Amino acid sequence: MSKKLRSLCLVAAVTAGTVSITGAASAADPACGPVAHVFTTQADGDLWLYEHSAPASGGFAWAGARQIGWGWGGKTFAGQDGRVYNITTGGELRRLRYRGGAWDTFPGGGQFQTIGRGWQKFAETANRAKITVDADGSFYTLEGDQLRWWRYDEQAGAWAPGSGRVLDVGWGRFDLIAAGGNGGLQARDASGALHRFRYHAETERFVAYDVVPAAGWQGRGTLFSPGGDLYYSVRPHTGELRWNQFTEDTGWRTGAGAVIGTGWGTDVDVTATTTDCSVSLPGPPPAEWLGAGDGASHVADLASGGRYVLGPGYQSALVTDWFDPVARNWRTTMETNGYDAIRTPIVDAAAGAVTFGARGSTGTDLVTLRGGDWQASTTVSLRGAMSSTPTIVRRANGTVAVYSLASAGDGVGHLHVREQLPGGDFLAWRRFGDPAVDYSNINAITRGDQTTVLATDRDYVAHVFRHAPGTAPVPAGHLAGRSLFGPMTTVLDSNGTILVFAVLRTDDGIRIVHVRREKADRSGFEDTWQSLGEFGRRGVMTEPVSALLLPNGTVAVSVPADGKPYVTTSKGPGSTEFAFPWTPVDVAKDAWFSEPTALTLSTNGEVLLSAVSGTRKHLFTAPVPADPAAPPRFTGGPIYGY
Repeated sequence: MSKKLRSLCLVAAVTAGTVSITGAASAADPACGPVAHVFTTQADGDLWLYEHSAPASGGFAWAGARQIGWGWGGKTFAGQDGRVYNITTGGELRRLRYRGGAWDTFPGGGQFQTIGRGWQKFAETANRAKITVDADGSFYTLEGDQLRWWRYDEQAGAWAPGSGRVLDVGWGRFDLIAAGGNGGLQARDASGALHRFRYHAETERFVAYDVVPAAGWQGRGTLFSPGGDLYYSVRPHTGELRWNQFTEDTGWRTGAGAVIGTGWGTDVDVTATTTDCSVSLPGPPPAEWLGAGDGASHVADLASGGRYVLGPGYQSALVTDWFDPVARNWRTTMETNGYDAIRTPIVDAAAGAVTFGARGSTGTDLVTLRGGDWQASTTVSLRGAMSSTPTIVRRANGTVAVYSLASAGDGVGHLHVREQLPGGDFLAWRRFGDPAVDYSNINAITRGDQTTVLATDRDYVAHVFRHAPGTAPVPAGHLAGRSLFGPMTTVLDSNGTILVFAVLRTDDGIRIVHVRREKADRSGFEDTWQSLGEFGRRGVMTEPVSALLLPNGTVAVSVPADGKPYVTTSKGPGSTEFAFPWTPVDVAKDAWFSEPTALTLSTNGEVLLSAVSGTRKHLFTAPVPADPAAPPRFTGGPIYGY
């Protein structure tokens, strides 16, 4: 045959050389059309179409080949339903479509549409393998250390919102990516090993992350897919075209793949339509409630004199109250049934901004309030289909990290994180921790450029992780404790040491606040929990406790017990002991407090304690004692009635 046609076995059916996939432990076998359409551009600019008639099984069987273009240069790669993209050496990204034996004609009479400019780096030798298109039309690009996502909206004639966003960092170790349908990506490292990722665009979440099968498919050359997690690779040193199949539960079908063609080593580009095959892969399940809620009302004091109180209201609505420093009165600025609870908000008093995370109708929302006003435009949807109230921290570089729980459809709580980049965009959600552990609660605290994350599991063990920006959280030990099940609270003492507070239960069920300290060298935590004393036989009513470093160097702790808020403090700056007994806050006789309390500092240096009685929010204030050994004395009462 002509060198244009190379060595093909032109048959209409699968030959005896077909590789069987019977018994493969995949969730579902791929479904393919009659042929997979493989496009090649050759050094003289000719574009050829080859039809592989055994894409589902990897047989050496071809239905035909024909030349369909001339004068092609730059970089060529295929997408869904006959779409072919070409990047010119001048940087134009052009969209074409081949179907039914001919090219589509676009408005104006041309056979291509320019949909982007400035893409010339992907026509360069070093970057030709760093762009791919998935079955849903999503573009993925490797740019330096970043993985980016794009989608062109053909109906609107423009790039979809969010196009160009960074999904993840740390991808500078890869020199090739190939999409295989349903968000599945293979990324090749310097050794030739392929790493599996799967991104779910609707929830902006990685469903699979950096999976390297024990029996890998390694090697140099091109890598492309007709969809369905089936992959072709041209091995340049032999000219062989090889086929292989990937499943997330078993990895690659074979270590070497099956040879389905020879004489393929001279092409400039080899690519395939990404929708000729498909396979059903599970996406994230609908969010189901995991972990504990937080019924606390949180106070945020601003430099303007304004003050927010955010917390639960009637029928689990989230209500935001605002103290207007000019009118000197309280008013409700936001009330929504879409959010159930929040954790400690991030306050930028000087900027007049308060930011908190909450579970919204489409997933996790990041809400920012400014100057007493709330608008939809101040809300960032982080999606994710998360299943718990998120925990958020602001790191030393000014970015936000968001931690939450989500199920993989197994009813098990898995840890997830979504990080903000210095430019403001958020990376995609990614899972961390042990996939076999059922986590139930998360707490996080930042010190310098490192965040310490603690997550309890349903076996009463707290797992410790250390997390630096742009990296995966790293396991850093465990904290065990009798009946340690509820959420924990963390605070830095005057020495910058992390204190962990939790409610542990005695053998007869009494709930008592305990503290655990970080070791002096910060290599881990001390071996035992220290009790902060009992309140009587009723014990702590709800958790988590609240803890706050005071300007006098002591740490104050608050918790509801016996229907009242109680407070205790450490005996001095950096002290390892806490004062006894606990001091009750003076409240009205008809008020009964059973929801978590929250401590914070006002802009004038007072201690603020917020608490909820029924549906009424209460706010108490106390000056910081000059004597660190003296407890703060609170006064106050309800701020608003419902």
